[in-house]
Amino acid sequence: MFKSLVLTSTIATICALSVAHPNTPPISTPETPEKEEKKVAEVGEEAPTFELKDQYGKTHKLSDYKGKIVVLEWFNELCPFCKGVWDSGLVPKLMNNLNEQETDVVYLTINSTANRPEEAVLESGSEFLEELEVTVPMLMDYDGTVGHLYKARTTPHMFVIDSEGVLVYQGAISDDQRIKEGDEAETHVLRAVTQLEAGEEVSPSYVKPWGCSVKYKVDGKSGRRGPRGRKPRG
Repeated sequence: MFKSLVLTSTIATICALSVAHPNTPPISTPETPEKEEKKVAEVGEEAPTFELKDQYGKTHKLSDYKGKIVVLEWFNELCPFCKGVWDSGLVPKLMNNLNEQETDVVYLTINSTANRPEEAVLESGSEFLEELEVTVPMLMDYDGTVGHLYKARTTPHMFVIDSEGVLVYQGAISDDQRIKEGDEAETHVLRAVTQLEAGEEVSPSYVKPWGCSVKYKVDGKSGRRGPRGRKPRG
């Protein structure tokens, strides 16, 4: 009987305390924040932003070119494919054609080559462009951050971003893999930009890229090559 009275009294005390403090917040455990994943480039979605310096030390941000069409070319002057599309006059002609479009078009090369010292990559790439007397920014991406963000696979590997910042095309520069047509080859880049100008859907929005593999850093080290690219025939 005594035990029953004590138990009843204890329950009554607990109930009274609960009524006296009705706004006492419930005990909660802190939530573990979810790990934010890096957004990678996907056709039809907003292109990942980036900030890189060119061969002259000037900083370029993708956001600086909002309202303009942006063309990105992954570049390596020692790659026979990349060298071929430049030496043949195809890329210089493409740049001239893009300058004739109604909407401003910005052409940027991105160099993610890391199988040589960074200074050597910078010097060699700059000299190559200077010898061709072409004024174009070569953005240095030695650690490969932007290249991996865009999933750039080859040199050249082309990307077209519309004036709203949406990636509308990525892939091969043309279908002339053997670089036999020279500067007469029709490029997917000019086609995509022309379709944008006409208010049409960019189609196809992807063509399998060809060229040498991008020579990214491996395990944080330079001086190692990725899979070898196929040399152009003929």
